[in-house]
Amino acid sequence: MSHLMKIANFYGRFLLSFTAIGYWWRSLFWSRLKADLSGQTWLVTGASGGVGRAIVLGAARYGATVLAAARSAAKLDELVADAVSAGVKGKVVPLVVDFSLKRDVRRFSEQILTEHPRIDVLVNNVGVLLDDFSVTDEGHEMSFATNILSHFMLTERLIEAGALVRGGAVVNMSSGGMYNSPLAIGAMDAKKAEGYNGIRAYAVHKRGQAALTSYWSEVYGSSSGLTFYVMHPGWADTQGVKTSLPRFRRILLWVLRTPAQGADTAIWLGATRPQGTDPAGFWLDRATRSAHAYEFTRKSKHRPVDLANYLKGASAMPAP
Repeated sequence: MSHLMKIANFYGRFLLSFTAIGYWWRSLFWSRLKADLSGQTWLVTGASGGVGRAIVLGAARYGATVLAAARSAAKLDELVADAVSAGVKGKVVPLVVDFSLKRDVRRFSEQILTEHPRIDVLVNNVGVLLDDFSVTDEGHEMSFATNILSHFMLTERLIEAGALVRGGAVVNMSSGGMYNSPLAIGAMDAKKAEGYNGIRAYAVHKRGQAALTSYWSEVYGSSSGLTFYVMHPGWADTQGVKTSLPRFRRILLWVLRTPAQGADTAIWLGATRPQGTDPAGFWLDRATRSAHAYEFTRKSKHRPVDLANYLKGASAMPAP
């Protein structure tokens, strides 16, 4: 009964805010985004579908060259064709990478440094919510490797190499699911199928993204001239939601956001790069919200730097 009450409380509290209803209402008070991103290069991960795809098309529409990174070459080809068909002002460059594998993230990072050494905006969007426990051939739980380890490895490498230009931005795509978890490093990389809960794992990883945003802002914000943001797209109707949360989708389909609505804040942040905001602020619909909805998520023995150190260790490749 307590579990059902918790679910009812969560959905009752956020239904209006996270769905298209909240987007429609807030957008009434926005000024039209007038941006010219010509000459800028954006890198968007998880670009072949859903919110990531919408970010790519949106940024390209404003004139950016968008490096669209995803696992499926076929889906990326469709994305490029759609961008051309839509007559976007910019350009979409497809890049194939498997973000669940550290070795491919390393390869991809070096490819970026060689072929596209100047990045204005990085959008760490790739993410998965898995029903079943799965381990990569490198020994990491699949969603951990995809949802947060790959983000850490790619972002750290680009900053280290100076590829993210001064004045640029990093946008980390989190989720309202993080409201259900404190920073829990011990739960980041599940080691066994017994007791595995994909929704819980997803929430832990998304809380981790918020912690990483604070860490990167503190460590690199002044020295690199970068601005770091963590955001929530709201509840959007994507293929990932259709596959992983079918019941949720059936019940709320009538009010779920479109991928373009979910992408709006990421495009707005990358285009406008607001300054002087709380690095721990959780962006939703072009404004910061509290990073915590419940008191228990504030209570963690871990700090953002502890997570960064943990991910540094997890990033190491095994000896040949």
